[in-house]
Amino acid sequence: MIQIQDVSFRYSNSDVPALKNVNLHIQKGEFVVLLGSSGCGKTTITRLINRLVPEFFEGEMSGKVFIDGRDTSELIIQDLTGTVGSVFQDPRSQFFCTDTTAELAFSCENAGLPREELIKRIEKAANDLNITHLLERSIFELSSGEKQSIAIGSVYALEPKILVLDEPSANLDSFATMHLMEILNVLKKQGFTIVVSEHRIHYLKDIADRAILIKNGEIVKELSQEQFQNLTNNQANEMGLRSIDLRQIKASSYPVEAEDDFLVFNHIGFGFDKKSSVLKDVDFKAGKGSIVGIIGNNGVGKSTLLEIVCGLQKERAGQILFNGTPQKPKSRIRETFLVMQNSDCQLFSESVENELYLDNGANEEQREMGQALLGKMGLTEYLKHHPASLSGGQKQRLCIAVACMKNPDAICFDEPTSGLDYESMLRVSALLHELSSEGKVLLVTSHDYEFLMATCTHICHLKDGKTADFYPVNEVTARKTYDILFDT
Repeated sequence: MIQIQDVSFRYSNSDVPALKNVNLHIQKGEFVVLLGSSGCGKTTITRLINRLVPEFFEGEMSGKVFIDGRDTSELIIQDLTGTVGSVFQDPRSQFFCTDTTAELAFSCENAGLPREELIKRIEKAANDLNITHLLERSIFELSSGEKQSIAIGSVYALEPKILVLDEPSANLDSFATMHLMEILNVLKKQGFTIVVSEHRIHYLKDIADRAILIKNGEIVKELSQEQFQNLTNNQANEMGLRSIDLRQIKASSYPVEAEDDFLVFNHIGFGFDKKSSVLKDVDFKAGKGSIVGIIGNNGVGKSTLLEIVCGLQKERAGQILFNGTPQKPKSRIRETFLVMQNSDCQLFSESVENELYLDNGANEEQREMGQALLGKMGLTEYLKHHPASLSGGQKQRLCIAVACMKNPDAICFDEPTSGLDYESMLRVSALLHELSSEGKVLLVTSHDYEFLMATCTHICHLKDGKTADFYPVNEVTARKTYDILFDT
């Protein structure tokens, strides 16, 4: 079904090959997972399959790619429309409509299918993927997991033979990830050939037929279904991969002995209008050096709470106190920094260097600090690069470095490990521990259990707009956090 023969590829804006002499044969109906750190070449392989490389992402290529027996060098992207369906990391990048039913229909309409057939395809996609409850909904009202389901459904409706998914779980909570697993299992049973590029691999271990480990553009190891399923966390981590069995993860971060309650949430309430109520009663305290992981289902108000802390939204009820003093939104803006989940929203400069120093230059001390931060984030070599040229994980780490340069009392992180590989996750965790040791108060929204257990000193569980629980992280409460995230 898919044959990649001795392919090497270098992007036109890079001096380093993205792929080197790659040979890969994927059988019809096979489910293959591409593994490896950010920038190793996983995404480039998916782009070979859907012809985005080299037709859209230009560069120098050698070797041959055959899809369903056809040489892709003799094809254009449109020729593969009915054969290969692609689902990207951010489903918003492939939406064309404002409502879900129209989005499911779009690919079929574009292919010129008759109305009767189009309606049948929509009904089949909704029923087979268990997303009938998402029909006739506004795209803008969907959670990340629901958007991902619609993106898969829109591709599924066209009935391609091959499905390619690039880090589909990167922005999903635990429940949405489990639903994604169920969808992929359905697709596998229906005989689709499936290729998934992924960092978070725990949900794939029981459905993948084979795993391919890529390093520096080369295939360095192939794992059979049995070998992949039997990987231990230590073995996976030694290969630079995320843990494969989350139940075996233990808490490695423990509560700090805070001398004060520096940041206090005093019965915070909030709604976007008078009729709605996103947050009803958020009440907890965090001392200097605390790293508070904020968990809860998508839509419970975690990101909204961070925006309130940073003065970007005004609370409807309650107070936020800094060091015992109530703080209004304008003053909170000066004392805090928010690292957003979508890094593109807060990168503005022409280079990594200018982004770090806010285009204002910097004195020698600031430059030394900036260089040290870039080193910790693995970004030193990208100093002169445009932020838009960085990978998603690199952009995320750059935003964290910018937050550190501002040196606020409290820093908020909204899903800081979405799309990050194992090494990058550890880098972010280490930096947060360093900020904690400096007395910063850190608030972190996350669905990433592995990261939470490696990083946080406390957990705040939001449910129904309220603080359902607040507790220290230790070996005993680790299981409690797992149960909340996975509803076991």
